[in-house]
Amino acid sequence: MPVIVDANNDKRLDALTSAYYAHHLCAGGERNAQRNGTARNYTVCYSADHHCPLWVAAPMHSCYHGSSGRNDSYKKDPSIPSSIQYSSTSTGGGCNKGHMLSSHDRTSSVATNKQVFYYTNIAPQYSSTFNTGGGAWNNFEEHLETLICSDTLYIVLGCYFDSFSRNGASASPTKISFGGRSDVSCPTMFYCAMLRTKRGNTGKRVQDCSASELQCAAFTLCHKMAKGHEPEAADFMSIEDLEKLTGFTYFPNVPNAPKTTYSANDWL
Repeated sequence: MPVIVDANNDKRLDALTSAYYAHHLCAGGERNAQRNGTARNYTVCYSADHHCPLWVAAPMHSCYHGSSGRNDSYKKDPSIPSSIQYSSTSTGGGCNKGHMLSSHDRTSSVATNKQVFYYTNIAPQYSSTFNTGGGAWNNFEEHLETLICSDTLYIVLGCYFDSFSRNGASASPTKISFGGRSDVSCPTMFYCAMLRTKRGNTGKRVQDCSASELQCAAFTLCHKMAKGHEPEAADFMSIEDLEKLTGFTYFPNVPNAPKTTYSANDWL
């Protein structure tokens, strides 16, 4: 999870007061790995300027997969100010409702699945090329499933809003009508910062691992990437470079995370 500094305890980032955050535990009562508390669902950081999530941090593990299915109960996040969120399920700007943390990855219970339909976990994604069958982001989400391991895969899914060009695609900032608002920023890039053990089955916490036991990298995808694009080496960058781009610090509680280096082959 990125660094959260909130000295005033007002659920806003001290360094970016327009950014609100919320921690969501699994509403279905799922237990954590130590069986001593409720499992974490996800943490969200949501922008009052962009009316869109900045990032969503979540653990990925087979224990979150079950038979609840998808419930489509879109609604406002009760832990984030209502006035800065979408007010309806309407879409626009050529976009549909794109999950940050996908519904498929939270089917352990109906109550837990409902939480990923909070508006704070939804961003506008182009419906014809990006968030559709064979779309660039859908293809990445399918690939992400193959990276889940018994040690847990930790991810931070994020939106970027400045001009962005990479791997043959470019996007510029724009405002669209979406979710009942006319002032929503359409992301120019989506990313996924990832951390896990190399072996995947060490039985150790990532905080207790050496740098040689860990791997991390950031997958980035321009929002204008063409349909049919599959994850490839040119889509990746180091976590350090992602931090320079976004201004956020990722995986701060993992002191040995090798954030300056990466191998795309570890993730393909």
